[in-house]
Amino acid sequence: MSKMLTPEVELLADVAKVFAESPNLEATLQSILRAIETHVKLERGTITLFDPESETISIRAAHGLNDASRKVTCKIGEGVTGLVVQTGKEIVVPDISKDARFLAKTDERVGGKDQRVAFFCVPIKMEGKTIGAISVDRKIRPSDDLEMHVRMLEILATMAAQAVKLNKMLESERKEMRTENLRLLRELKSKFNVHNMISTSGAMQEVYRLIEQVADSTATVLIRGESGTGKDLVAHAIHYNSYRFEKPFIKVNCTALPENLLESELFGHEKGAFTGAAERKPGRFELANGGTIFLDEIGDFSLNMQVKLLRVIQFKEFERVGGYETIKSNVRIIVATNKNLEEEIKNGLFREDLYYRINVFPICMPPLRDRKNDVMLLADFFLEKYARENGKAIKRISTPAIEMLTSYHWPGNVRELENCIERAVLLCDEDVIRSDHMPPSLQMAQKTQNANTLTLPEKVEYVEREMIIDALKKTQGSQRLAARELGVTERILGYKIKKYRILRK
Repeated sequence: MSKMLTPEVELLADVAKVFAESPNLEATLQSILRAIETHVKLERGTITLFDPESETISIRAAHGLNDASRKVTCKIGEGVTGLVVQTGKEIVVPDISKDARFLAKTDERVGGKDQRVAFFCVPIKMEGKTIGAISVDRKIRPSDDLEMHVRMLEILATMAAQAVKLNKMLESERKEMRTENLRLLRELKSKFNVHNMISTSGAMQEVYRLIEQVADSTATVLIRGESGTGKDLVAHAIHYNSYRFEKPFIKVNCTALPENLLESELFGHEKGAFTGAAERKPGRFELANGGTIFLDEIGDFSLNMQVKLLRVIQFKEFERVGGYETIKSNVRIIVATNKNLEEEIKNGLFREDLYYRINVFPICMPPLRDRKNDVMLLADFFLEKYARENGKAIKRISTPAIEMLTSYHWPGNVRELENCIERAVLLCDEDVIRSDHMPPSLQMAQKTQNANTLTLPEKVEYVEREMIIDALKKTQGSQRLAARELGVTERILGYKIKKYRILRK
């Protein structure tokens, strides 16, 4: 079937195929010239584009030119190519040896005894403006149809213009993506800056100091602490305060995957390595190259996986599952665990050599029950965050609710506190979080604490005191307005304030 097609149709078919396969501008333009050479037998050819900044016309793709000739440039109006770009009209030179406009900047052309060399140059136009030209020269016999060659080049020039337009669109998108990526990286760097973290406790201040000391090193960091203490935030802070902050930060939850899938997830696998491995897949260590990988809950690693991880830490190399190629990876490793690794070693569940490899720079996260001063700082932060996200105008937390928060032991640490405040915000339909908005765990703890200590009169006084404090907070300490809010006289309110020793400020 293809033998019945003319060279011109085959040429257009090949160029159209190039457009479908490659978005790269230089590759597309070079393929256009290659297709012309294959089907039309040109001697040499160039595709030139005009650069408005330098006001020069330079060669972006060439066929049949040496390296020196490829670097030749010209100005608007200079030579045949310069005239075509200036006028936007094609020029055909039937015999280049007899046309003074032909400057032969890219070397002399010599025809045969019975042939002359003709030069064809057509403009490349985009949105009505001439942006370059396609130039082709070939040996011509008297019977050749020069007009047909011009029409063919005009079609190819239109296709070249589309390639340039597509390239500009892609470059614009890439520029926007780079700008957006830099903006997001700056936001992350700011978000995980240790000076923006919320705490006044001495234990957490020590954690911040350690983060600043280790961030720019390559040392492996072991973050220890109970679940919910914020170990992942420390890992983020180390990465985004290091020189690697523009590189990937890859987090792997080691408890979420069984051993066979975890190995594939970390190191990747080759096609056919196991059932379902339809294609090669890079692992997390490959994806994190140049950046940081965070292995959360490393204490749950099997002994077999511990051996493989030890090799990565020691030699910075590994193989994909089912593969033989050794892959090098420059990765900063941060690990975390809530387990007592020393006990795990005694019980034969954790390798001692791996322990010493990961315990280069330990950071211990204190539980929230040891950071009582931070409870309300964190609660206020979460209140503002979730009130904003849910479009609620909640301004504060009531005194009894504060007492619940500060007296609770927080077994789930900061994560439990955050969930508690989010739930309270969702339940609250006024401007203050009250004790009944707190989860049952806090209310039961409060009831258990007070069950055998408060008499009926004491409970009445407790509720009365809560209402007076809330009213004074709402009216910014105005006794007159608070009395009106509570439905009592100002004299009675004054008596109650004095009785309960409430400071109006």
